[in-house]
Amino acid sequence: MESTVIHSDPPERRPAAADLREIILGAQDNLVNVLATVLGVAIGSGSTKIVALAGLASGIAEAISMGGVLYTSTCAERDLQRRANGNGAPGADLKDPFRAAVVTFVAALLAAAIPLAPFAFLSIRRAMLVAAVLSVVALFALGGYKGGVTGRPRWRDGIQFVAIGSLAALASALVGAALKTNVG
Repeated sequence: MESTVIHSDPPERRPAAADLREIILGAQDNLVNVLATVLGVAIGSGSTKIVALAGLASGIAEAISMGGVLYTSTCAERDLQRRANGNGAPGADLKDPFRAAVVTFVAALLAAAIPLAPFAFLSIRRAMLVAAVLSVVALFALGGYKGGVTGRPRWRDGIQFVAIGSLAALASALVGAALKTNVG
């Protein structure tokens, strides 16, 4: 039986919800992206050095890109709001573009390390397994966090995040298997 949590503040005013969009975008997207990259490259190349190179390059580029996208899209939202208000001051509920960018960048960078780290310490086969397990746990936890903040069942949102990540990882693994090459 699930309990319902009643909050006096609306979700968008709760502290945990302030950066929810940015945390989810950065963490979920880059965790899935890097997991898919390292699994596909690991299966396709069999080389931990190539996996590390591809995963690191992908994770850093994606974190910078997502931070930049959040900056420009948040600026666009503010500009639209100013235009709608007749060029007056924006509403107090608009996000700061710099903060949105930084939160997204940091969340993305931290999330990228989860599937990438095992390849620095383990054989390629073990690293693939550990990366997948750690990523599934992290995705479930991130989905549970989202569910807790939004008042939805944590387990349901956790499973949703895991399903999305698993689909991307499976697609990349299939590409790696189909295009497998011998790297010397």
